[in-house]
Amino acid sequence: MKKLNGRTIVFAAVLVAMNLVLSRVLAINIGPTIRITISATPIYLASLWFGSLVGGICGGLGDLLGCLIQGYAPNPLILVSSVLSGVLPAVFKKYVLRDRINTWKIAVMLIVNGIIGSLGFTVLGLHVYYATPWSVLYATRTLQTIALTIANTILVSLLYQSALTPYVNQIFASQKTREV
Repeated sequence: MKKLNGRTIVFAAVLVAMNLVLSRVLAINIGPTIRITISATPIYLASLWFGSLVGGICGGLGDLLGCLIQGYAPNPLILVSSVLSGVLPAVFKKYVLRDRINTWKIAVMLIVNGIIGSLGFTVLGLHVYYATPWSVLYATRTLQTIALTIANTILVSLLYQSALTPYVNQIFASQKTREV
């Protein structure tokens, strides 16, 4: 985990802002329970780059600020799902993936996150909030989760395995040498 300091907070704030733009501006809403968006990509990257604490904070802030922007009350169960989107990738990276991360490992990580988050906590939150029947929620959210897992796997893989990750690591490595 990177040290929580001003530079990390600023970088994380940019990722939260990207999450907000992707989830609230560049999203396709289909009814009250389906939103097609790649907004989780910055949260996954925050988790992989900065660890579970920063990733979880980014996921939670993205959800809370998004609710504030759109003028509705946050759903605590969906908030848990958002926080987990920022926590699980770092946990996977540290305890499961240990060695070099590749596209297949990212896919497994996002599949587990989709099952626990989107098909677990989010479905439960939507069922409680809207009283939508379970069968309807699972039928629609399963298709959405599969499609978004594929899209996010491609995006996270491309971005994490690009020159961006060494650049982020370099920025924070140079900061450590200045602090000493």
